[in-house]
Amino acid sequence: MRTTIFLVLILIIFSCQKKKSEKTQSAELNTETEIIKSEKLVLNDTIVYLSGDNDLALIKLTLIPNGTFDFYMSIYPEPMQDSEPESDIINANGIWSGNEKTVLLNFAERKKDTLNLNDIFDSNYKEGNEFKVINKNTVEIDYSLDKLNIWGISCHKSEK
Repeated sequence: MRTTIFLVLILIIFSCQKKKSEKTQSAELNTETEIIKSEKLVLNDTIVYLSGDNDLALIKLTLIPNGTFDFYMSIYPEPMQDSEPESDIINANGIWSGNEKTVLLNFAERKKDTLNLNDIFDSNYKEGNEFKVINKNTVEIDYSLDKLNIWGISCHKSEK
């Protein structure tokens, strides 16, 4: 008789445990956060980030609808140099991909020299989460912003 009562109690405990487990799983399913994937960014027009008036450089970052980009930077010569002024020019390109919030710029490998993205996208001059250098060839920019600080210079976004 004791064995029968003992078996009945064990069955009741397992039965309650199963119901509790089902309730927990049901609650977990209801509280799971829904991950919403952003739509892939498709450009109909060329997007240009262009530097404003300054004494340091002309900067132009162009996102082209075909998934490529061009980066142009002309550093103005220092006016107090004794020698003839020379301006440094950086031309780079690559491919971009993104969504409505961020765009990844993947710079093409350069054969002649290296391009230090940490110098161009200097974290000392960024405001908030404007950009993030991912690796030596990739930068993530916040596409939702109307302005980026590139080399410490404000570059305003426009459509062309």
